[in-house]
Amino acid sequence: MTTLYLGKSIGRSPSRPGFLFIPLALALLAGLAGTANAQIPPPVCPSKACSKVITFYNNTPTAVFVVIQAGIQNPDPWLQALFNDNTQTYAETHYSRVYVNPVNGIPSKGHVSVTVPWYSDLTNDNDRYIDWYNGCRVYFFDSAEALKAAHAADKNSPLSVTANSPVVSCANCEQPLTIYKDTLAFPTNIPFQLVEYTFADVATPKNAKPYIIDLNVGYNVSYLDQIYLPLALAPCRTEPCNSLDATAFGYLGTVQALNDFRSTLTKFSDTEGWPRYNATLDDAKRPRLPGTYNVLVDRVNVIEKQQPSEFTPVGLSVNNLIDQWQTCTSNKANGANCPQFQTYQEINNYFTANYNAYKAAGTAVCTGGAPYYPAPVNLTSLNIMPYVYGWVPFNSGCGPAFNGLLTSPGPKAAFDQALFDYVHRLQYNYRSVKQKQQQFNPFVDLVHGQLGANGYAFSVDDAISFENHPGEGLIIAIGGATGLPNPQPVVPPPDYTTDFSVALGDSKPLNRPKWKSYGVCKDVADTDFPPLPPDAPDTPTIFVDTTAYKISPTNPCKITVTDASNSRYQFTIKMAVPWPSHSPPGVDASILTCVNKTDGWCTNISELSVQAPNPQFVLFTPPPLASPLGP
Repeated sequence: MTTLYLGKSIGRSPSRPGFLFIPLALALLAGLAGTANAQIPPPVCPSKACSKVITFYNNTPTAVFVVIQAGIQNPDPWLQALFNDNTQTYAETHYSRVYVNPVNGIPSKGHVSVTVPWYSDLTNDNDRYIDWYNGCRVYFFDSAEALKAAHAADKNSPLSVTANSPVVSCANCEQPLTIYKDTLAFPTNIPFQLVEYTFADVATPKNAKPYIIDLNVGYNVSYLDQIYLPLALAPCRTEPCNSLDATAFGYLGTVQALNDFRSTLTKFSDTEGWPRYNATLDDAKRPRLPGTYNVLVDRVNVIEKQQPSEFTPVGLSVNNLIDQWQTCTSNKANGANCPQFQTYQEINNYFTANYNAYKAAGTAVCTGGAPYYPAPVNLTSLNIMPYVYGWVPFNSGCGPAFNGLLTSPGPKAAFDQALFDYVHRLQYNYRSVKQKQQQFNPFVDLVHGQLGANGYAFSVDDAISFENHPGEGLIIAIGGATGLPNPQPVVPPPDYTTDFSVALGDSKPLNRPKWKSYGVCKDVADTDFPPLPPDAPDTPTIFVDTTAYKISPTNPCKITVTDASNSRYQFTIKMAVPWPSHSPPGVDASILTCVNKTDGWCTNISELSVQAPNPQFVLFTPPPLASPLGP
């Protein structure tokens, strides 16, 4: 699913404007069962159409060191699509890395722009190509010592490209860019922050050639392994993006200043007892905190395997998290000692069944042998937790495709329900639990609550942590908003456990007045919609939190919208979600009433209400009217 949002606040304000694409809803309204992805021809390489620009802005007080890394993959569908050939794998068997300004780094308040081609053509190497578009990473280091430690493993393994190869280039870098290779990832004892990008979207149909869908820019900030530096990412629609643009997409990540960011990490670690990384290059003044999955892997290693810890000692919040899981999944769990025990046990039962299938496969299927199979030898209430919090199956010694959670135990309906409950009822329960020790994952509160950052706090945190948009490049700002075309964040998507959406009809096809402003639970429209990007439809969507507004039959909520002619459109919502199931056309009269039943607009609203595990509660309105209404 691709979602496009524009807005003013990363925090979950009770009402938020956005631009929303809902495939299911549109398919129902159009009477379509589904549509295939469009295909575009491969770009000519080398050319501007076959490259992207990554621009780095360093807003921190000291130099920052950047490494761009292409990944390992076999086969590589991005190159198969580019070359229109799936008879070859175009495999990459090693990482390929470019170090940007490795001597002095990107200086404080400085910036550099690196042009990455879709591919580079290697010479004197077992791999034919480097793919700079598919599943790439960018690493950020804040000290020369950390960069030196990271570079130690690959510094003696430079790569060379053919004379006619597209090249990675940087016009304003201090040194020419050199590519190095390594078969191993950077070790975890080195402090860094990670972001990921993929340029272009590629379809991989079964038994057919991969093909290019678009040349979009996809990106995320990952705090899964560690959280260390404040980064913000945004697409550059048209290069160069060197000025502010209110119509540009908002940023992903955080624009907090480095000192403020580190103060929040330190406070969280001190007050919650959350551990810090404790390697030679780590420093309490520059805290680096592990994600929950890594904390739990470490707890298993220490408690069950008697191995030394990577971290400083754990404190109250980690112990509470483990105790809460063990209480909630035991036969002594009840509504008093674990208000969400039914959801905990649903997830525990699902993963226990996945482990049982793994263990039952035996060495005939899982040929890795000891100590890789079975691992763990026996399931405990502790060693199941990394799999749950990482949302990963038991498959050690069996291959990565074995025992996937979708089908083991399955069926898909059970998987969908488990995943929905895991994300919405457990991972984000810091918003609703009455006692702090009942938080399923305090790290999610740190990332999304205390830091207000939209980045991956857990492995399936996709809705709030990944963006994909048209663009000629990617902008990454470190420690501040300078350099971003739009200094406002993307708007969080609706959470349909509490929210409904109002999708306003497009004003452009009928040349109607554009939508102007809106108000939620009020008689006036006092909030303007964000400016439209070029060529975008005029289809703003309002997200309304029915819990925050306490909407009920005795406390209804009036939605007010105006257009550029100052016509006013209004309707009243009488019930919090979940609403009863409903399909277009029309609306459930118990949900919505029109303020003006004769305006020719409100009575043409349609409702889509779909229940869990993938709920949607959406109201689709007509476009603005041709003739002005009264204010």
